[in-house]
Amino acid sequence: MRYARFVVLPILALILAPSLCRAATIEYEHDGAPLFSITFPGGWYVDEDYEAEAKAAGTDEGTDPEIRILEAMPGDGTKLWFGIWVAPKATTFERALEYVASLDGYLFTDVEASQPRDTELRGMAAKTFYGTARREGEDVEFAVALFEPRDEVMVVALYVGRPETWKAHQEELEAVVDSLKPVDER
Repeated sequence: MRYARFVVLPILALILAPSLCRAATIEYEHDGAPLFSITFPGGWYVDEDYEAEAKAAGTDEGTDPEIRILEAMPGDGTKLWFGIWVAPKATTFERALEYVASLDGYLFTDVEASQPRDTELRGMAAKTFYGTARREGEDVEFAVALFEPRDEVMVVALYVGRPETWKAHQEELEAVVDSLKPVDER
């Protein structure tokens, strides 16, 4: 019986852990329809079902089962996290910015951020900003992109990492953001 635990537990851990993937394109669905696609680099851990993070970010309010955070991290152990999800109840950029500001108490302290800048991501209207903060007692840098892949559906993309982490993975992170594409409703 003891031998079985030593064999079964590591196998279960591997199955249940986020997968270390080859370059993977994922189609994010919202309200039962594809919303956007995103590609993560090979060698990154990607997790498509993160309920605990959804609760921490307040995205589970209203108990909508379709809301989920798609998250990714490089497989080299770098303290870097990239998450992307639909901002709940936000149908405009103003509401999406309010939602993101409401996360400060949950995610960060001592936030210093730039002013949001109007931009575009693959033809989608977007706003971006960046800054520094403290997370769980550590200094971090962050970048946020808000974009609208479908009318009145606002998406949050958030990068968080230790200072200077961006530089180590800049090309990969830029490729992830450049890979974002709206998916036409079918």
